[in-house]
Formats: sequence, C-alpha cells, structure tokens
Amino acid sequence: MTEHLAVDTNGPVRILTMTGRPRRGNPLSQALAADLVQALMAAEADEAIHAVVVAGTPSHFSVGADLTEVHELRAIEAVLGDWLEEFDRFAAARKPTIAAVRGHAVGGGFELALSCDLIVCAENANLALPETGIGVIAGQGGTQRLLQLAGRAIATDLILTGRALSGTEAGALGIAARVVPAERVLDEAIGIGRQIAERSPPAIRFAREVLREAAEQPIRQSLRLERLLAALVLDTPERIERVGAFLARRSGR
Repeated sequence: MTEHLAVDTNGPVRILTMTGRPRRGNPLSQALAADLVQALMAAEADEAIHAVVVAGTPSHFSVGADLTEVHELRAIEAVLGDWLEEFDRFAAARKPTIAAVRGHAVGGGFELALSCDLIVCAENANLALPETGIGVIAGQGGTQRLLQLAGRAIATDLILTGRALSGTEAGALGIAARVVPAERVLDEAIGIGRQIAERSPPAIRFAREVLREAAEQPIRQSLRLERLLAALVLDTPERIERVGAFLARRSGR
C-alpha cells in the first residue's frame, strides 16, 4: 500500500507487513504508525476479513520508536498531540489481531506485538523493552501489558534491566501464544487467522469483548499514567543526552 507497509489478503485473513523500507528495522515513525492504523481500519470495514496478521521482515518485526522523531519531541507537544496512542487502536481492534514476530521486536515493536490478541513468535526472535537505557520509558502499553502476561517479577526484570528474551523464553513465560521455527511464523499466524474465520463471527467478537474487559478494565488508568510519564521524561537532560548520543553513534559522528 505504501513504502512502509505492504497489504495482502489470504482468504479471510488480511496481512499487514512492515516492509523494512526505507529503514530495514521498521522504526515506528509517525508515517508507519498512520499506515498501520489506516490498514487496520480498512480490514475492519471489509466484511470478508475475519482476522488481521501484523508482520515485519524476517530479520526485524520492529526496532521501536523512530528516535530521530523522539529526539525532537517535548513533553507538552507529546501530551497535547496524543503521542503514543496509535497502538490503542490495535488493542481495541474490532477483529482479532495476530502478531507474527520474527527477528527483533524491540521497544515499541514489542509493544505493538503486545497490543495484538496473540503473538506467534520465532524460536530465535529477540524481544526487549530497553528504553530505560536511553533515558525514556515504554509508553505504548508495554509496562502494563507485559505485567499482565508475565507477572510483576518478569516485567520488572525486563523493564529495569533491558534484558532481552528469545522467542522460546517468551513462549515459556506466556507472552507468546505459539512458538515455531522462524520459517513457519507467518504461515502459523495466517493459519490461526483462518481457524478463527471458521468460527462464528458474533461469538468471536463477544468472546474477545469478555477477554478484553477482564484484562484491560483494571489497567486503563495505569495506561494513562504510563503515557503521561513517558511524555514527561522526554524533557529530562538525561533523556536528551542519551538519545542524542545514541543517534550520534548510529550515524558514525
């Protein structure tokens, strides 16, 4: 559909693939986030589509926020501009969503996967929330959704240390619903979507509403707090120094 996102259909399953262009890591720029939401809405409006798969390239699901954009952002702009709210649209999708994770799912990339109903993960995938290392915090639901799935001890470990998980570890901790070899991830995710499509659409919708209510009702206020604090930390000297240093190292300056 765009440079950032390819849109395909496999029977009743819509597949949104982040292309790795123009940057192979699929950093979640405003343009890519907008493309993802627009494609999701189109899938929701298509009566022939019963499930949505979100994928990246074999090497990168997504490396997270586009730090060149984050480095220019300030707290008041973030709060007034509804920064980080794009993934709420995935968490509230009207049709089941499945993240097909291969390679790196880091920061916002991991949070995007966590926003989906299910994660299908490659055994050798790399999942992490490393934001504290560059002076920011996860702000797209990562702290809350990881806490729900893995519990406080694991969430605290991963968020405070930035430790990465393999796909196999993510499956053992209940973060990924299914873990398969990398070459089977996309087919497995599409297969799940096709299985869902064989079942009663109203029953699927109501079942998801019940699951979502049980999972998300207690954390809605916490999600708001997470987003506000993620915005406030943007203005700290520590964040400005660390993100600037990271970008300088990446550019070789």
